[in-house]
Amino acid sequence: MYLKIILQLIGGLGLFLYGMEHMSTSMQKIAGSKLKKILASLTNNRIFGILVGIIITALVQSSSVSTVMTIGFVNASLLTLKQALGVILGANIGTTITGWLLALNIGKYGLPIVGLASILFMFMKKEKARTNLSAIIGVGLIFFGLQLMSQALSPLKDMPEFIEMFKMFKVDSYFGLLKVAATGAIITALIQSSAATIGITIALATQGLIDYQAAVALVLGENVGTTITALLASLGAKPNAKRAAYAHTLINLIGVIWVTSIFRIYLHFLNLFVDPVNHMGAAIAAAHTIFNISNVIILTPFVSLLDKFLLFVVKDTGEDEVRVTKLASLKMTLPGVIIEQTKIEVNSMVTMIEDVFLKLEESLKEKDKIAKYNDSIIEAEDKLDLYEKEIYDSNFSLLSKSLSNKLIEDTRMNLLACDEYETIGDYQNRIANRLYMLYENSIELDETRAKMTFKLHSLAVELFNDISRAVKTEEKELYPIGMKKYQALKTYYKEVKREHFSRSEDIPARLNTGYLDIINYYKRIADHIYNIIEYVMKI
Repeated sequence: MYLKIILQLIGGLGLFLYGMEHMSTSMQKIAGSKLKKILASLTNNRIFGILVGIIITALVQSSSVSTVMTIGFVNASLLTLKQALGVILGANIGTTITGWLLALNIGKYGLPIVGLASILFMFMKKEKARTNLSAIIGVGLIFFGLQLMSQALSPLKDMPEFIEMFKMFKVDSYFGLLKVAATGAIITALIQSSAATIGITIALATQGLIDYQAAVALVLGENVGTTITALLASLGAKPNAKRAAYAHTLINLIGVIWVTSIFRIYLHFLNLFVDPVNHMGAAIAAAHTIFNISNVIILTPFVSLLDKFLLFVVKDTGEDEVRVTKLASLKMTLPGVIIEQTKIEVNSMVTMIEDVFLKLEESLKEKDKIAKYNDSIIEAEDKLDLYEKEIYDSNFSLLSKSLSNKLIEDTRMNLLACDEYETIGDYQNRIANRLYMLYENSIELDETRAKMTFKLHSLAVELFNDISRAVKTEEKELYPIGMKKYQALKTYYKEVKREHFSRSEDIPARLNTGYLDIINYYKRIADHIYNIIEYVMKI
Protein backbone atom coordinates (compact mmCIF):
# COMPACT_ATOMS: atom_id res chain seq x y z
CA MET A 1 0.00 0.00 0.00
CA TYR A 2 2.73 2.45 1.04
CA LEU A 3 4.82 1.55 -2.02
CA LYS A 4 1.86 2.18 -4.33
CA ILE A 5 1.23 5.59 -2.72
CA ILE A 6 4.93 6.56 -2.98
CA LEU A 7 5.25 5.43 -6.61
CA GLN A 8 2.03 7.18 -7.65
CA LEU A 9 3.06 10.36 -5.82
CA ILE A 10 6.51 10.37 -7.44
CA GLY A 11 4.99 9.61 -10.86
CA GLY A 12 2.43 12.38 -10.47
CA LEU A 13 5.04 14.90 -9.33
CA GLY A 14 7.36 13.89 -12.20
CA LEU A 15 4.61 14.32 -14.79
CA PHE A 16 3.60 17.63 -13.21
CA LEU A 17 7.17 19.01 -13.31
CA TYR A 18 7.73 17.70 -16.85
CA GLY A 19 4.45 19.28 -17.92
CA MET A 20 5.50 22.62 -16.39
CA GLU A 21 8.85 22.44 -18.18
CA HIS A 22 7.16 21.42 -21.45
CA MET A 23 4.62 24.23 -21.25
CA SER A 24 7.16 26.86 -20.17
CA THR A 25 9.66 25.90 -22.91
CA SER A 26 6.95 26.00 -25.57
CA MET A 27 5.64 29.33 -24.31
CA GLN A 28 9.17 30.71 -24.43
CA LYS A 29 9.45 29.62 -28.07
CA ILE A 30 6.13 31.29 -28.87
CA ALA A 31 6.88 34.50 -26.99
CA GLY A 32 10.70 34.56 -26.99
CA SER A 33 11.10 37.01 -29.88
CA LYS A 34 8.76 39.47 -28.14
CA LEU A 35 10.43 39.36 -24.73
CA LYS A 36 13.52 41.40 -25.53
CA LYS A 37 11.41 44.04 -27.30
CA ILE A 38 9.14 44.26 -24.24
CA LEU A 39 12.11 44.58 -21.87
CA ALA A 40 13.86 47.04 -24.20
CA SER A 41 10.81 49.33 -23.98
CA LEU A 42 11.27 49.70 -20.23
CA THR A 43 11.69 53.12 -18.68
CA ASN A 44 12.21 54.12 -15.06
CA ASN A 45 8.42 54.22 -14.62
CA ARG A 46 7.94 51.59 -11.90
CA ILE A 47 4.26 50.96 -12.76
CA PHE A 48 5.17 50.22 -16.36
CA GLY A 49 7.96 47.92 -15.13
CA ILE A 50 5.46 45.99 -12.98
CA LEU A 51 3.13 45.57 -15.98
CA VAL A 52 6.04 44.29 -18.07
CA GLY A 53 6.89 41.77 -15.33
CA ILE A 54 3.29 40.54 -15.24
CA ILE A 55 3.13 40.20 -19.06
CA ILE A 56 6.47 38.38 -19.40
CA THR A 57 5.69 35.92 -16.58
CA ALA A 58 2.21 35.29 -17.99
CA LEU A 59 3.78 34.59 -21.40
CA VAL A 60 6.43 32.10 -20.20
CA GLN A 61 4.39 30.78 -17.24
CA SER A 62 7.36 30.86 -14.87
CA SER A 63 8.45 33.60 -12.49
CA SER A 64 11.84 31.87 -12.20
CA VAL A 65 12.42 32.19 -15.97
CA SER A 66 11.35 35.84 -16.12
CA THR A 67 13.32 36.79 -12.97
CA VAL A 68 16.46 34.96 -14.07
CA MET A 69 16.14 36.57 -17.51
CA THR A 70 15.79 39.99 -15.89
CA ILE A 71 18.93 39.33 -13.82
CA GLY A 72 20.69 38.43 -17.08
CA PHE A 73 19.68 41.77 -18.59
CA VAL A 74 20.91 43.61 -15.49
CA ASN A 75 24.16 41.64 -15.64
CA ALA A 76 24.58 42.76 -19.27
CA SER A 77 23.82 46.37 -18.27
CA LEU A 78 20.76 46.35 -20.57
CA LEU A 79 18.53 47.14 -17.57
CA THR A 80 19.17 49.26 -14.50
CA LEU A 81 18.54 47.84 -11.04
CA LYS A 82 15.57 50.17 -10.55
CA GLN A 83 13.98 48.95 -13.81
CA ALA A 84 14.62 45.33 -12.79
CA LEU A 85 12.90 45.84 -9.42
CA GLY A 86 9.67 46.78 -11.20
CA VAL A 87 9.88 43.67 -13.41
CA ILE A 88 10.51 41.42 -10.37
CA LEU A 89 7.50 42.85 -8.54
CA GLY A 90 5.36 42.23 -11.62
CA ALA A 91 6.73 38.69 -12.03
CA ASN A 92 5.45 37.84 -8.55
CA ILE A 93 1.92 38.74 -9.69
CA GLY A 94 2.23 37.07 -13.11
CA THR A 95 3.23 33.72 -11.61
CA THR A 96 -0.07 33.46 -9.68
CA ILE A 97 -1.90 32.66 -12.95
CA THR A 98 -0.51 29.11 -12.67
CA GLY A 99 -2.22 28.69 -9.27
CA TRP A 100 -5.60 29.49 -10.83
CA LEU A 101 -4.99 26.91 -13.56
CA LEU A 102 -4.25 24.32 -10.87
CA ALA A 103 -7.38 25.30 -8.94
CA LEU A 104 -9.56 24.24 -11.87
CA ASN A 105 -10.92 20.84 -10.97
CA ILE A 106 -10.29 19.31 -14.39
CA GLY A 107 -7.64 16.71 -13.55
CA LYS A 108 -9.71 13.97 -15.20
CA TYR A 109 -9.37 15.80 -18.52
CA GLY A 110 -5.55 15.92 -18.30
CA LEU A 111 -4.91 12.59 -20.04
CA PRO A 112 -7.41 13.19 -22.90
CA ILE A 113 -5.84 16.64 -23.46
CA VAL A 114 -2.39 15.03 -23.69
CA GLY A 115 -3.68 12.27 -25.99
CA LEU A 116 -5.55 14.54 -28.40
CA ALA A 117 -2.77 17.15 -28.55
CA SER A 118 -0.14 14.41 -29.08
CA ILE A 119 -2.07 12.88 -31.98
CA LEU A 120 -2.45 16.29 -33.65
CA PHE A 121 1.23 17.01 -32.95
CA MET A 122 2.24 13.88 -34.91
CA PHE A 123 0.33 15.01 -38.01
CA MET A 124 1.17 18.72 -37.96
CA LYS A 125 4.03 19.87 -40.16
CA LYS A 126 4.07 23.60 -39.42
CA GLU A 127 6.48 24.44 -36.65
CA LYS A 128 4.26 27.12 -35.08
CA ALA A 129 1.33 24.68 -34.79
CA ARG A 130 3.61 22.01 -33.26
CA THR A 131 4.93 24.49 -30.70
CA ASN A 132 1.37 25.51 -29.72
CA LEU A 133 0.37 21.85 -29.37
CA SER A 134 3.49 21.18 -27.31
CA ALA A 135 2.32 23.85 -24.84
CA ILE A 136 -1.12 22.19 -24.68
CA ILE A 137 0.53 18.80 -24.02
CA GLY A 138 2.36 20.46 -21.13
CA VAL A 139 -0.93 21.78 -19.70
CA GLY A 140 -2.49 18.31 -19.98
CA LEU A 141 0.48 16.73 -18.19
CA ILE A 142 0.17 19.31 -15.38
CA PHE A 143 -3.49 18.43 -14.80
CA PHE A 144 -2.88 14.69 -15.10
CA GLY A 145 0.11 14.85 -12.72
CA LEU A 146 -1.96 16.84 -10.21
CA GLN A 147 -4.75 14.25 -10.40
CA LEU A 148 -2.26 11.40 -9.78
CA MET A 149 -0.83 13.21 -6.74
CA SER A 150 -4.33 13.87 -5.41
CA GLN A 151 -5.31 10.20 -5.86
CA ALA A 152 -2.07 9.06 -4.20
CA LEU A 153 -2.69 11.30 -1.17
CA SER A 154 -6.39 10.34 -0.83
CA PRO A 155 -5.88 7.15 1.27
CA LEU A 156 -3.66 8.98 3.76
CA LYS A 157 -6.60 10.77 5.41
CA ASP A 158 -7.79 7.40 6.75
CA MET A 159 -4.40 6.34 8.13
CA PRO A 160 -3.89 7.34 11.81
CA GLU A 161 -0.09 7.55 11.50
CA PHE A 162 -0.32 10.07 8.65
CA ILE A 163 -3.05 12.07 10.38
CA GLU A 164 -0.67 12.35 13.34
CA MET A 165 2.23 13.35 11.07
CA PHE A 166 0.22 16.11 9.36
CA LYS A 167 -0.58 17.63 12.74
CA MET A 168 2.83 19.31 12.46
CA PHE A 169 1.19 21.53 9.82
CA LYS A 170 -1.15 23.01 12.41
CA VAL A 171 -0.99 26.80 12.61
CA ASP A 172 -1.85 26.99 16.31
CA SER A 173 0.78 29.58 17.26
CA TYR A 174 3.09 32.15 15.70
CA PHE A 175 5.94 29.62 15.90
CA GLY A 176 3.73 27.01 14.23
CA LEU A 177 2.93 29.50 11.45
CA LEU A 178 6.64 30.17 10.85
CA LYS A 179 7.40 26.42 10.92
CA VAL A 180 4.80 25.66 8.23
CA ALA A 181 5.93 28.63 6.09
CA ALA A 182 9.56 27.48 6.41
CA THR A 183 8.53 23.96 5.29
CA GLY A 184 6.92 25.44 2.16
CA ALA A 185 10.06 27.49 1.45
CA ILE A 186 12.39 24.48 1.86
CA ILE A 187 10.31 22.15 -0.35
CA THR A 188 10.05 24.83 -3.09
CA ALA A 189 13.79 25.54 -2.92
CA LEU A 190 14.56 21.82 -3.26
CA ILE A 191 12.38 21.19 -6.32
CA GLN A 192 12.80 24.76 -7.65
CA SER A 193 9.18 25.07 -8.71
CA SER A 194 6.62 27.10 -6.78
CA ALA A 195 3.92 25.79 -9.15
CA ALA A 196 4.69 22.21 -8.06
CA THR A 197 4.48 23.05 -4.36
CA ILE A 198 1.27 25.05 -4.94
CA GLY A 199 -0.09 21.94 -6.69
CA ILE A 200 0.95 19.70 -3.78
CA THR A 201 -0.60 22.16 -1.32
CA ILE A 202 -3.91 22.16 -3.22
CA ALA A 203 -3.84 18.33 -3.35
CA LEU A 204 -3.17 18.04 0.41
CA ALA A 205 -5.87 20.56 1.29
CA THR A 206 -8.57 19.15 -1.01
CA GLN A 207 -7.96 15.68 0.49
CA GLY A 208 -8.39 17.10 3.99
CA LEU A 209 -4.84 16.30 5.10
CA ILE A 210 -4.12 19.94 5.97
CA ASP A 211 -6.50 22.76 6.82
CA TYR A 212 -6.89 26.10 5.03
CA GLN A 213 -4.70 27.98 7.51
CA ALA A 214 -1.82 25.56 6.96
CA ALA A 215 -2.29 25.78 3.18
CA VAL A 216 -2.05 29.59 3.27
CA ALA A 217 1.07 29.37 5.48
CA LEU A 218 2.68 26.93 3.00
CA VAL A 219 1.87 29.33 0.14
CA LEU A 220 3.64 32.14 2.01
CA GLY A 221 6.77 30.02 2.37
CA GLU A 222 6.61 28.91 -1.26
CA ASN A 223 6.94 32.55 -2.34
CA VAL A 224 10.29 32.75 -0.54
CA GLY A 225 11.51 29.31 -1.66
CA THR A 226 11.00 30.11 -5.36
CA THR A 227 13.66 32.85 -5.16
CA ILE A 228 16.43 30.23 -4.85
CA THR A 229 16.55 29.89 -8.66
CA ALA A 230 17.41 33.58 -9.09
CA LEU A 231 19.98 33.42 -6.28
CA LEU A 232 21.71 30.46 -7.98
CA ALA A 233 21.62 32.28 -11.32
CA SER A 234 23.36 35.29 -9.79
CA LEU A 235 26.40 33.28 -8.62
CA GLY A 236 29.44 34.66 -10.42
CA ALA A 237 27.39 37.54 -11.83
CA LYS A 238 28.18 41.25 -11.58
CA PRO A 239 27.23 43.14 -8.39
CA ASN A 240 24.17 44.72 -10.02
CA ALA A 241 22.81 41.30 -11.04
CA LYS A 242 23.38 40.03 -7.48
CA ARG A 243 21.44 43.03 -6.18
CA ALA A 244 18.50 42.10 -8.45
CA ALA A 245 18.56 38.48 -7.18
CA TYR A 246 18.73 39.60 -3.55
CA ALA A 247 15.88 42.02 -4.24
CA HIS A 248 13.68 39.11 -5.35
CA THR A 249 14.30 37.28 -2.05
CA LEU A 250 14.00 40.44 0.04
CA ILE A 251 10.70 41.51 -1.56
CA ASN A 252 9.07 38.14 -0.84
CA LEU A 253 10.62 37.88 2.62
CA ILE A 254 9.27 41.32 3.57
CA GLY A 255 5.85 40.18 2.36
CA VAL A 256 5.94 37.05 4.52
CA ILE A 257 7.03 39.07 7.58
CA TRP A 258 4.17 41.58 7.41
CA VAL A 259 1.52 38.95 6.55
CA THR A 260 2.54 36.58 9.35
CA SER A 261 2.42 39.49 11.82
CA ILE A 262 -1.31 40.01 11.02
CA PHE A 263 -2.12 36.44 9.94
CA ARG A 264 -5.58 36.18 11.57
CA ILE A 265 -6.70 39.50 10.06
CA TYR A 266 -5.21 38.40 6.70
CA LEU A 267 -7.26 35.17 6.77
CA HIS A 268 -10.48 37.11 7.42
CA PHE A 269 -9.58 39.39 4.51
CA LEU A 270 -9.09 36.37 2.21
CA ASN A 271 -12.49 34.96 3.19
CA LEU A 272 -14.12 38.03 1.63
CA PHE A 273 -13.05 36.79 -1.82
CA VAL A 274 -13.41 32.96 -1.85
CA ASP A 275 -15.06 30.54 0.58
CA PRO A 276 -12.43 27.90 1.49
CA VAL A 277 -15.05 25.46 2.74
CA ASN A 278 -16.72 25.02 -0.66
CA HIS A 279 -13.88 26.06 -2.99
CA MET A 280 -10.61 25.02 -1.34
CA GLY A 281 -8.46 25.03 -4.54
CA ALA A 282 -9.70 28.46 -5.63
CA ALA A 283 -9.23 29.81 -2.08
CA ILE A 284 -5.57 28.72 -2.08
CA ALA A 285 -5.02 30.26 -5.55
CA ALA A 286 -6.67 33.47 -4.30
CA ALA A 287 -4.40 33.50 -1.23
CA HIS A 288 -1.38 33.27 -3.55
CA THR A 289 -2.63 36.08 -5.82
CA ILE A 290 -3.79 38.43 -3.04
CA PHE A 291 -0.50 38.03 -1.14
CA ASN A 292 1.55 39.08 -4.16
CA ILE A 293 -0.75 41.91 -5.27
CA SER A 294 -0.87 43.31 -1.72
CA ASN A 295 2.90 43.05 -1.38
CA VAL A 296 3.45 44.87 -4.69
CA ILE A 297 1.03 47.67 -3.71
CA ILE A 298 2.81 48.14 -0.36
CA LEU A 299 6.39 47.96 -1.72
CA THR A 300 6.04 49.91 -4.98
CA PRO A 301 6.44 53.34 -3.30
CA PHE A 302 9.67 52.09 -1.70
CA VAL A 303 11.43 50.90 -4.91
CA SER A 304 13.90 53.83 -4.85
CA LEU A 305 14.67 53.14 -1.19
CA LEU A 306 15.17 49.44 -1.90
CA ASP A 307 17.47 50.36 -4.79
CA LYS A 308 19.63 52.50 -2.47
CA PHE A 309 19.65 49.81 0.24
CA LEU A 310 20.87 47.14 -2.20
CA LEU A 311 23.57 49.49 -3.54
CA PHE A 312 24.72 49.94 0.07
CA VAL A 313 24.66 46.22 0.94
CA VAL A 314 26.25 44.88 -2.28
CA LYS A 315 29.35 46.93 -3.07
CA ASP A 316 30.89 47.26 -6.54
CA THR A 317 34.04 45.16 -6.76
CA GLY A 318 35.76 47.18 -9.49
CA GLU A 319 37.16 43.88 -10.81
CA ASP A 320 34.83 43.22 -13.72
CA GLU A 321 36.43 41.14 -16.46
CA VAL A 322 36.91 43.17 -19.63
CA ARG A 323 34.66 41.83 -22.38
CA VAL A 324 33.87 43.24 -25.79
CA THR A 325 30.32 41.85 -25.93
CA LYS A 326 27.37 41.57 -23.51
CA LEU A 327 26.83 37.88 -24.35
CA ALA A 328 28.49 36.24 -21.33
CA SER A 329 26.14 38.22 -19.08
CA LEU A 330 23.11 36.96 -21.02
CA LYS A 331 23.80 33.22 -20.69
CA MET A 332 21.07 32.92 -18.06
CA THR A 333 18.44 34.39 -20.39
CA LEU A 334 16.40 32.83 -23.21
CA PRO A 335 18.14 31.51 -26.37
CA GLY A 336 16.16 33.97 -28.51
CA VAL A 337 17.53 36.89 -26.49
CA ILE A 338 21.12 35.62 -26.87
CA ILE A 339 20.66 35.18 -30.63
CA GLU A 340 19.25 38.70 -31.06
CA GLN A 341 22.09 40.19 -29.01
CA THR A 342 24.59 38.17 -31.09
CA LYS A 343 23.25 39.86 -34.24
CA ILE A 344 24.02 43.21 -32.61
CA GLU A 345 27.54 42.06 -31.73
CA VAL A 346 28.15 40.72 -35.27
CA ASN A 347 27.07 44.11 -36.63
CA SER A 348 29.61 45.72 -34.30
CA MET A 349 32.27 43.59 -36.01
CA VAL A 350 31.05 44.94 -39.36
CA THR A 351 31.45 48.53 -38.12
CA MET A 352 35.03 47.81 -37.05
CA ILE A 353 35.89 46.20 -40.40
CA GLU A 354 34.39 49.17 -42.27
CA ASP A 355 36.50 51.54 -40.15
CA VAL A 356 39.67 49.59 -41.00
CA PHE A 357 38.78 49.63 -44.71
CA LEU A 358 38.56 53.44 -44.52
CA LYS A 359 41.98 53.62 -42.87
CA LEU A 360 43.47 51.33 -45.52
CA GLU A 361 41.89 53.49 -48.23
CA GLU A 362 43.52 56.62 -46.79
CA SER A 363 46.82 54.75 -46.49
CA LEU A 364 46.68 53.74 -50.16
CA LYS A 365 46.10 57.38 -51.13
CA GLU A 366 48.73 58.80 -48.77
CA LYS A 367 51.46 56.33 -47.86
CA ASP A 368 52.49 58.09 -44.62
CA LYS A 369 48.98 57.59 -43.17
CA ILE A 370 49.78 53.92 -42.47
CA ALA A 371 52.23 55.02 -39.76
CA LYS A 372 49.32 56.78 -38.04
CA TYR A 373 46.82 53.93 -38.40
CA ASN A 374 48.92 50.76 -38.09
CA ASP A 375 48.58 50.38 -34.30
CA SER A 376 44.81 50.96 -34.34
CA ILE A 377 44.39 48.37 -37.12
CA ILE A 378 46.33 45.82 -35.02
CA GLU A 379 44.14 46.70 -32.03
CA ALA A 380 40.98 46.23 -34.13
CA GLU A 381 42.16 42.79 -35.25
CA ASP A 382 42.81 41.75 -31.63
CA LYS A 383 39.33 42.97 -30.70
CA LEU A 384 37.73 41.00 -33.54
CA ASP A 385 39.45 37.87 -32.15
CA LEU A 386 37.75 38.51 -28.80
CA TYR A 387 34.39 39.05 -30.51
CA GLU A 388 34.72 35.67 -32.23
CA LYS A 389 35.65 33.86 -29.00
CA GLU A 390 32.80 35.39 -26.97
CA ILE A 391 30.24 34.79 -29.73
CA TYR A 392 31.29 31.15 -30.08
CA ASP A 393 31.33 30.61 -26.31
CA SER A 394 27.75 31.89 -26.00
CA ASN A 395 26.20 30.52 -29.20
CA PHE A 396 27.72 27.16 -30.10
CA SER A 397 25.88 25.28 -27.33
CA LEU A 398 22.54 26.69 -28.58
CA LEU A 399 22.68 24.39 -31.62
CA SER A 400 22.17 21.36 -29.34
CA LYS A 401 19.04 22.86 -27.75
CA SER A 402 15.43 22.41 -28.79
CA LEU A 403 15.00 25.59 -30.83
CA SER A 404 12.78 26.59 -33.73
CA ASN A 405 14.24 26.17 -37.22
CA LYS A 406 14.42 29.95 -37.56
CA LEU A 407 16.48 30.33 -34.36
CA ILE A 408 18.80 27.48 -35.38
CA GLU A 409 19.33 29.08 -38.81
CA ASP A 410 19.93 32.50 -37.21
CA THR A 411 22.52 30.93 -34.87
CA ARG A 412 24.33 29.23 -37.74
CA MET A 413 24.39 32.47 -39.73
CA ASN A 414 25.68 34.39 -36.71
CA LEU A 415 28.49 31.88 -36.20
CA LEU A 416 29.41 31.79 -39.90
CA ALA A 417 29.39 35.60 -40.28
CA CYS A 418 31.39 36.01 -37.06
CA ASP A 419 34.02 33.49 -38.24
CA GLU A 420 34.35 35.05 -41.71
CA TYR A 421 34.45 38.62 -40.36
CA GLU A 422 37.21 37.72 -37.91
CA THR A 423 39.26 36.22 -40.76
CA ILE A 424 38.66 39.32 -42.91
CA GLY A 425 40.04 41.35 -39.99
CA ASP A 426 43.16 39.15 -40.05
CA TYR A 427 43.74 39.89 -43.74
CA GLN A 428 43.12 43.60 -43.23
CA ASN A 429 45.84 43.54 -40.57
CA ARG A 430 48.20 41.73 -42.96
CA ILE A 431 47.56 44.34 -45.68
CA ALA A 432 48.35 47.09 -43.18
CA ASN A 433 51.49 45.21 -42.15
CA ARG A 434 52.72 45.06 -45.75
CA LEU A 435 51.90 48.73 -46.39
CA TYR A 436 53.80 49.66 -43.23
CA MET A 437 56.77 47.54 -44.32
CA LEU A 438 56.87 49.38 -47.68
CA TYR A 439 56.57 52.74 -45.90
CA GLU A 440 59.36 51.95 -43.41
CA ASN A 441 61.67 50.99 -46.26
CA SER A 442 60.72 54.06 -48.31
CA ILE A 443 59.38 51.89 -51.12
CA GLU A 444 56.60 53.39 -53.20
CA LEU A 445 54.18 51.72 -55.59
CA ASP A 446 54.40 53.06 -59.12
CA GLU A 447 51.31 54.80 -60.52
CA THR A 448 49.93 51.72 -62.35
CA ARG A 449 50.29 49.38 -59.38
CA ALA A 450 48.87 52.01 -57.00
CA LYS A 451 45.79 52.53 -59.19
CA MET A 452 45.22 48.79 -59.57
CA THR A 453 45.60 48.18 -55.83
CA PHE A 454 43.15 50.97 -55.06
CA LYS A 455 40.58 49.55 -57.52
CA LEU A 456 41.00 46.06 -56.01
CA HIS A 457 40.45 47.60 -52.58
CA SER A 458 37.29 49.39 -53.79
CA LEU A 459 35.87 46.19 -55.30
CA ALA A 460 36.50 44.29 -52.03
CA VAL A 461 34.87 47.05 -49.97
CA GLU A 462 31.84 47.19 -52.26
CA LEU A 463 31.42 43.41 -52.06
CA PHE A 464 31.78 43.44 -48.26
CA ASN A 465 29.25 46.26 -47.87
CA ASP A 466 26.63 44.39 -49.92
CA ILE A 467 27.02 41.04 -48.17
CA SER A 468 27.32 42.42 -44.63
CA ARG A 469 24.12 44.38 -45.34
CA ALA A 470 22.46 41.19 -46.63
CA VAL A 471 23.44 39.35 -43.42
CA LYS A 472 22.05 42.17 -41.28
CA THR A 473 18.79 42.84 -43.14
CA GLU A 474 18.23 39.35 -44.67
CA GLU A 475 17.86 40.87 -48.15
CA LYS A 476 18.32 37.66 -50.16
CA GLU A 477 18.43 39.52 -53.50
CA LEU A 478 21.84 40.99 -52.55
CA TYR A 479 23.53 37.56 -52.64
CA PRO A 480 23.24 36.99 -56.44
CA ILE A 481 24.48 40.58 -56.94
CA GLY A 482 27.35 39.78 -54.59
CA MET A 483 28.14 36.65 -56.60
CA LYS A 484 28.57 38.77 -59.78
CA LYS A 485 30.75 41.27 -57.92
CA TYR A 486 32.90 38.45 -56.56
CA GLN A 487 33.44 37.08 -60.06
CA ALA A 488 34.31 40.58 -61.30
CA LEU A 489 36.84 40.99 -58.48
CA LYS A 490 38.36 37.59 -59.24
CA THR A 491 38.73 38.48 -62.91
CA TYR A 492 40.31 41.83 -62.07
CA TYR A 493 42.67 40.16 -59.57
CA LYS A 494 44.00 37.93 -62.35
CA GLU A 495 44.48 40.99 -64.56
CA VAL A 496 46.39 42.78 -61.79
CA LYS A 497 48.60 39.76 -61.30
CA ARG A 498 49.33 39.46 -65.05
CA GLU A 499 50.14 43.15 -65.26
CA HIS A 500 52.52 42.86 -62.32
CA PHE A 501 54.44 39.88 -63.72
CA SER A 502 54.73 41.51 -67.13
CA ARG A 503 56.69 44.40 -65.51
CA SER A 504 58.45 42.75 -62.56
CA GLU A 505 62.04 42.42 -63.87
CA ASP A 506 63.55 45.59 -62.47
CA ILE A 507 61.65 46.15 -59.20
CA PRO A 508 63.07 45.61 -55.68
CA ALA A 509 62.42 42.20 -54.10
CA ARG A 510 60.56 43.75 -51.17
CA LEU A 511 58.23 45.63 -53.48
CA ASN A 512 57.61 42.44 -55.45
CA THR A 513 56.71 40.29 -52.40
CA GLY A 514 54.93 43.13 -50.57
CA TYR A 515 52.76 44.04 -53.56
CA LEU A 516 51.91 40.39 -54.33
CA ASP A 517 50.97 39.82 -50.68
CA ILE A 518 48.68 42.87 -50.67
CA ILE A 519 46.72 41.87 -53.80
CA ASN A 520 46.55 38.24 -52.61
CA TYR A 521 45.14 39.36 -49.25
CA TYR A 522 42.42 41.37 -50.98
CA LYS A 523 41.56 38.25 -52.98
CA ARG A 524 41.44 36.23 -49.74
CA ILE A 525 39.08 38.82 -48.21
CA ALA A 526 36.79 38.37 -51.21
CA ASP A 527 36.99 34.56 -50.82
CA HIS A 528 35.80 34.76 -47.23
CA ILE A 529 32.92 37.04 -48.20
CA TYR A 530 32.08 34.50 -50.89
CA ASN A 531 31.89 31.77 -48.20
CA ILE A 532 28.82 33.57 -46.81
CA ILE A 533 27.28 33.82 -50.31
CA GLU A 534 27.99 30.13 -50.87
CA TYR A 535 26.29 29.14 -47.60
CA VAL A 536 23.15 31.20 -48.21
CA MET A 537 22.77 30.25 -51.89
CA LYS A 538 23.61 26.57 -51.12
CA ILE A 539 26.17 26.49 -53.93
